[in-house]
Amino acid sequence: MGRSHKPSDQPPIPPLPQSSMLAEALAAATSKLGLSQDLRLIPPEMTFRQWCEKLAAEGLKIDGKPFRRDNRPALAWVYDQIPTTIEDCFNHTLVLMKCSQVGFTVLEMLAAIYMGLKFSPATIGTFLPDQALAQLTSSERFMPILRTVPEAYNLMTEEDPRAGGRKPGEGNVRTRRIGESLYLFAWTSGRVTTESVPMDVLVFDEVQEMALADMEKTRERLSASSIRYNLMGSTANWPDADIHHWFKQGTQHEFLTRCPTCGAEKSLDEYFPNCIRFDEEAIDSLTGVPGTYRYVCENGHWIDEPQLGRWEAKNPIARIKSLHFPQMLSPTITASEIMEKYLASTDKKNFYNRVLGRPFLDPSMIPVTLEHMRACVNAGKALGLRWKTYARGCFMGIDQMGNFNVVMIKERLEDGRQAVVHLEEIYGSDPFARCDELMEAYGVAVACVEINPNYNDAKKFATRWSGRVFICNSFGSLPDEMLRWGDAPKLDVSERRTDEEARDRYTVRVDQYKCMQTSFARFTTPIPTCLWPDDQELFQDVIEKGLTQRVAVAPRAFYHFTKTALVAEKDEETNQFKRSVRKVGIDPHWSYANQLCDVAWARAHGTASFFIPGSTPVGRSIPDRRGPSVLEAAPTREIFALVETCNEQSTSPNRCGTCANFEEGGAGRPKGCGFCVERNLVVTARDPECELFLSLED
Repeated sequence: MGRSHKPSDQPPIPPLPQSSMLAEALAAATSKLGLSQDLRLIPPEMTFRQWCEKLAAEGLKIDGKPFRRDNRPALAWVYDQIPTTIEDCFNHTLVLMKCSQVGFTVLEMLAAIYMGLKFSPATIGTFLPDQALAQLTSSERFMPILRTVPEAYNLMTEEDPRAGGRKPGEGNVRTRRIGESLYLFAWTSGRVTTESVPMDVLVFDEVQEMALADMEKTRERLSASSIRYNLMGSTANWPDADIHHWFKQGTQHEFLTRCPTCGAEKSLDEYFPNCIRFDEEAIDSLTGVPGTYRYVCENGHWIDEPQLGRWEAKNPIARIKSLHFPQMLSPTITASEIMEKYLASTDKKNFYNRVLGRPFLDPSMIPVTLEHMRACVNAGKALGLRWKTYARGCFMGIDQMGNFNVVMIKERLEDGRQAVVHLEEIYGSDPFARCDELMEAYGVAVACVEINPNYNDAKKFATRWSGRVFICNSFGSLPDEMLRWGDAPKLDVSERRTDEEARDRYTVRVDQYKCMQTSFARFTTPIPTCLWPDDQELFQDVIEKGLTQRVAVAPRAFYHFTKTALVAEKDEETNQFKRSVRKVGIDPHWSYANQLCDVAWARAHGTASFFIPGSTPVGRSIPDRRGPSVLEAAPTREIFALVETCNEQSTSPNRCGTCANFEEGGAGRPKGCGFCVERNLVVTARDPECELFLSLED
């Protein structure tokens, strides 16, 4: 028996209009899926390429000019690689290794807008190498494009500081909001910007100026996202570095141009410059006279449509999708222009990077080869050099990272050459504790450690060994010097130390290019001046990407030397060449540890000077107020008189002259002056004892 219903006192609800019912159903479905109503701007089935073609038809402008895609058939496939669904996005990466001026930055900006609208709410992070470029991209590239996309621009809001909540507005150069999606513009060189706000999509632009470690830290921002999509693009730079590093991890798609005559298919840049020839009969499109350059296939047939062909992957099973795009595929750059750039180029690397879109490394930029290091080992083995567990009077260089130090220790041979006696990679929460042990075991006379990234630990270490450990606090250029010691007296009143500098007395500034060049020259001279023991006799447990394995350490150092380039690049703003040390593919810790070891060596040998109170520094360049600098050296007798005065004030009965390690005499040295064979230092017979004093009676 059914229940009876009482008549309702409420009037019947009129049926909703069909359009309202449809809108409510769409809103309910959108809410159920956890997406915002911005989804309605881009239908679920609409691809990125279809959306861009729709915008082009509606008047999208790029740099004030109408957006076109119809003249770029080779680029159509690239647009198709931007994912259409969240499932397609998840944990995927698209790498664009490209040449200059082919519209890839526009693609990246449009892709960011597309994904922010379609996958809303989402946080899209666009990362540039530095702050200035990030702000420029936000204001001069992103916003001009967005203003010509009314459906997206009308959704822009910003914080309302007076009334609270949000109001229509463009936001600021670092943060912009479109509907429920947030767009951030940041830079990888900032210590905090790589690790703060969680994100859903990351866009890396100009990867060639980014450190791989900074990019990896930034990519961790996606860990909690259900989208986790990476898009990165850049002109190429060095082999195995920056964008080429990511390209090699991917599918490595290349566009194969098809010859209309013989059907041969190949990427034109792979056989450049043979892919371009001069045709005496063809009419030049600019001058209208016979004779111009044209593309040809490997069989010599003319090609007038380089964008006709197909994309092919060299590594189709890779998870990362990567592609290479040279200027040959641009409709606005002719074969004649490319050949003219090539013939007029004075910088081959610049041409390969920006025109061919390929990395380039001139072999002359890498001073050290494995053959050089083999010669150093052979010379060391011929002298009977062995790795040591303890020694005296050594020199140490430390390249430090987070919970990771790389240490190189050298000693001086009787003929003045260097001998490497120990190498070590130190892992742990306090790697400097092990450095303390090495200072003791090898009787280190002078050590040099890099100031960053763990300044506090480096400073504590230097304080424990005051006067023997120097902190390298600058790798900048020094116009007239190679090294500048922090305890050197200032020759100019304008260079007086601040209180902070006084507390950090034992520091050194280094001209990185000059020092690295000098360090490598010890390996590359016909007769090496830095010798190595057998490179297969020193083994250690090292950690690579979380895995511990036992390996020979010296070959790792040799590999790092071959990944360090000394380059001279032209500054496009000043038109001047700038010298720099470049890391090629990896962070070559051993190159810097070796360099810092040589800086420590220079404190006692070669280019360093020891400063004695009340005297003129020996071999220092002193400004002459009347004109250019002149070299003035303190008289030798004056220096030793000052030393003897200091020694007479010592209460210790022992003197260097009664130490078994003292060797008297030497070319140009006064009577009573000699050499300490344990610490490799010039001393006098009246110098007080040190911790290495060994009585002749013993």
